[in-house]
Amino acid sequence: MKQMDLHLAIEDGRVVCRSCGEDICAAEENYKLHSLCERKPLTEAGALVNDPAVYVDDEMEFRQFYCPGCATLLENEVIKSDHEPVHDKQVFSE
Repeated sequence: MKQMDLHLAIEDGRVVCRSCGEDICAAEENYKLHSLCERKPLTEAGALVNDPAVYVDDEMEFRQFYCPGCATLLENEVIKSDHEPVHDKQVFSE
């Protein structure tokens, strides 16, 4: 098993949850597309986050991604509402 971060690992070419062992997707895929996703207003990202409309014209949102097996929080993301999740953890073969 190769650790990707605190909550995810690669095992036999698959992304798995380190908390429950849930098989999430193939290692080359964006795990966020296979996770549970909660979409929230950006202001829910924290007490110090202002309304994004003050700074940008685009609609922004706060996303939280969870393991589909045990609901462990895997990642947070602030992104334009109409964008696909960022593929932030990519595995490259050596």
